Amino acid sequence: MILTKQKLDQAILVAFSTQLDTSDLLTSLDELERLAQTVSIHTVHKITQHGKVASARTLIGDGKVQEIKRLIEKDNIDVVIFDDELSPAQLRNLESDLDVQVFDRSFLILSIFAERAQSKEAVLEVALAQKRYMISRLIGMRASLSRQGGGSYNAKGPGETKLELDRRKVLEDISIIKAQLKKIKTEKETTRKQRKYTQTKTVALVGYTNAGKSSLMNALVKLYGIKEHETLEKDMLFSTIDTKSKRLHFDNQRDFLLIDTVGFISKLPTELINSFETTLEDVKQANLILHLIDGTSVSLSHIQTTQNILKKIGADHIPTQYVITKADLLNDFPIIDLDYMLISAHSQNGIPQLMTSIFEQLYQTFENVTLFLDFNHMAVYHKLKSRYKIVSETYHELGIDIKVSIDPNHMKPYMRFIKEI
Repeated sequence: MILTKQKLDQAILVAFSTQLDTSDLLTSLDELERLAQTVSIHTVHKITQHGKVASARTLIGDGKVQEIKRLIEKDNIDVVIFDDELSPAQLRNLESDLDVQVFDRSFLILSIFAERAQSKEAVLEVALAQKRYMISRLIGMRASLSRQGGGSYNAKGPGETKLELDRRKVLEDISIIKAQLKKIKTEKETTRKQRKYTQTKTVALVGYTNAGKSSLMNALVKLYGIKEHETLEKDMLFSTIDTKSKRLHFDNQRDFLLIDTVGFISKLPTELINSFETTLEDVKQANLILHLIDGTSVSLSHIQTTQNILKKIGADHIPTQYVITKADLLNDFPIIDLDYMLISAHSQNGIPQLMTSIFEQLYQTFENVTLFLDFNHMAVYHKLKSRYKIVSETYHELGIDIKVSIDPNHMKPYMRFIKEI
């Protein structure tokens, strides 16, 4: 049996700006091309358009639309992808004028997320984001979703069910999904309360997509945690979107929980940020944020995008440690106006120093205190053991000497047990 290679969709990418400098547009289109590659779409042309104002009808103006139409006919183009979010009217008009499938960056990102989601929570959050995105675009997308393209794209993401074009049905689906997510949120809130009770600190990994979060997560788990299942490492945008958490320990210090989160990207759909409320809540509740930056491609715009999203979700007040990754691929320290640490997940350079920094920031207020508990106060002993790090225990005939790492602010109930030295 001979297997034939499936034909890829051929695409034209389009970006519009009111700025004369098109360098940022080209950079954004390069990123859009990589996004398209992840769903097997091949880019044939990249087109930029400058104008004083965007066309309400087509965003780019009728002249540019005709130019694109000629390229579609000449090169058998299957799909046109816009880097900017299209209004329902623009989408409908472009579909009619170009007579091929048309969608925007937001739709593409949502499709990628739909393809990569694995956990029940992520699947529900992506589904909710898709429904929210589509509810105002059902008319404009009707032709696009029913159109048969030349490659593999039409079998992916929200097109599988044609997004249940009946508006009432979509609204019903949104209500059902929100109810399911509310249940998951309640369950996760119980877990967070338990962490708070046991004084377990949390560290959240954030950064632009492909910054190396999964690689760092795997390296830290291998060195300081229990290796269970590794997170997918791949040089592609949004290689993984499911939140993972691992408990780590270091040099007999207190444990902390490391949480890997979804990667950020410029022009991330608002619907996606809003729908990922339960996932991003882990970031909002973290004690420390590690903001990872790709050392092989340090970009101020990528850093700013991550900072803006953190601000948008209400996490910009959390202490942040900037970490530049992939040091093994660099010849020198990147020049950047931030206080950062330089690490390599693969060579492990800088990892011990990073862990030391994490503990200094998480537990700098904690002190080791020695208490004496007679055997009549074993309930106190068990409470301490369930909530704090026990550094050492020494048993005597009348009781136990324990050295405990504890926040001085929580010492009041135990002051009478402090051992005189």
